[in-house]
Amino acid sequence: MSEMSNDQVEREPEKYGSKFAQMFGYIRPEDRARWSQLRAENQKKVSTTRQTAKLSSASMLDFGNRNINAKLMAAHRVAEQEKFDTTHAKTVTQDMDPRTKQITETVDYTDLQADAEQIDVEPDFEM
Repeated sequence: MSEMSNDQVEREPEKYGSKFAQMFGYIRPEDRARWSQLRAENQKKVSTTRQTAKLSSASMLDFGNRNINAKLMAAHRVAEQEKFDTTHAKTVTQDMDPRTKQITETVDYTDLQADAEQIDVEPDFEM
């Protein structure tokens, strides 16, 4: 009996309950550890130089895209402001409070095209 093979010595007898649980999808912590070790072994090895180069080029591209988008948005805002300035008249009124001598300034914009093009409303739709 002292002459047992290495397989028999290293191997623990498996309980019937754990086999039964495994049939229904129970996963033991040993299984998880073995699978994570296999996953780590199967992952591609990437050199740090290559990884650094990829990350730096990706960040430069992202910075360039954000910069271009910011310039484009600014150009759109400037164009919209110029369009608004040409189609609206600006009226500035200043009022001074007699007690505090504080000046309050109000700005009013009127649409130039609305004055030029009076829209006729049909008599049926008048209020």
